[in-house]
Amino acid sequence: MEIKFTGCKHLDFAPNYTAKRQMMGNGCLFWMRKVEPSLPAMVQFCKLRGRLNYPEACVCSQKNAQCNDYEEYLHVINVTKEELES
Repeated sequence: MEIKFTGCKHLDFAPNYTAKRQMMGNGCLFWMRKVEPSLPAMVQFCKLRGRLNYPEACVCSQKNAQCNDYEEYLHVINVTKEELES
């Protein structure tokens, strides 16, 4: 399944994390981590800043930008239906 959405070009959606990619209701992706309840589970990963502690960080709108390095980019991500359902 191909998912397209806008967000910062520095976000990392490569499937090389222990977290799983999940889809928000607005069609953007975020990462779901299996962590202790006191830690952020729904996050983004940035190639410049590391982990961003909320799922809307730097996606779908520049108003969600977390830093001055935000650059609008069309992400085209291939995910399996099973990955999104798990």
